[in-house]
Amino acid sequence: MADERETAAAVEDPHVAFVTGVFVRFQRSLQRYLRDLLVRREDAEDVAQETYLRLVRSAGIERSEMRIRALMFRAATNLAYDRFRQRQARGRHDDGELSLLPDEKPAAERVVALEQAVAIVERTLLGLPARCRQVFLLRASHECSYEEIAERLGVSKRTVEREMQAALEACQRALGGSQWP
Repeated sequence: MADERETAAAVEDPHVAFVTGVFVRFQRSLQRYLRDLLVRREDAEDVAQETYLRLVRSAGIERSEMRIRALMFRAATNLAYDRFRQRQARGRHDDGELSLLPDEKPAAERVVALEQAVAIVERTLLGLPARCRQVFLLRASHECSYEEIAERLGVSKRTVEREMQAALEACQRALGGSQWP
């Protein structure tokens, strides 16, 4: 009986409802990220659940989808590293799994190249027509489907596809077709 009251109270809490909505929306990409990082599916699921609980318990979080998403991935990464450290401390770690951890510091050349690529893409996007830029940003930043974008902008799905293709081609041209790190 007490559990039902606690669950009902949590559902009515706007913070919990907002965090849950964001978590559910990005849960698949978080799980994919954690499976790549942790290798074992069970570990990825455990860390994802721990991440959700941490987000729900953090009452002072800014109510922004992008902020919650960023915190979600940062918390998940920290929890994954904690899991590796715990295994190492207990002597039950697998060196193969530890070698799969990404380097914490990327090479300086890679950072500079990525920053240059981002600057080029930003300049390119600013030069695009407004709707083309808006389609690209809704798809890339907010992960909206083409259908959602079409509905939001009041255009056909085909128009959204053409605008997205134009934006991608413009970015590719600006980047010179190079393979960026």
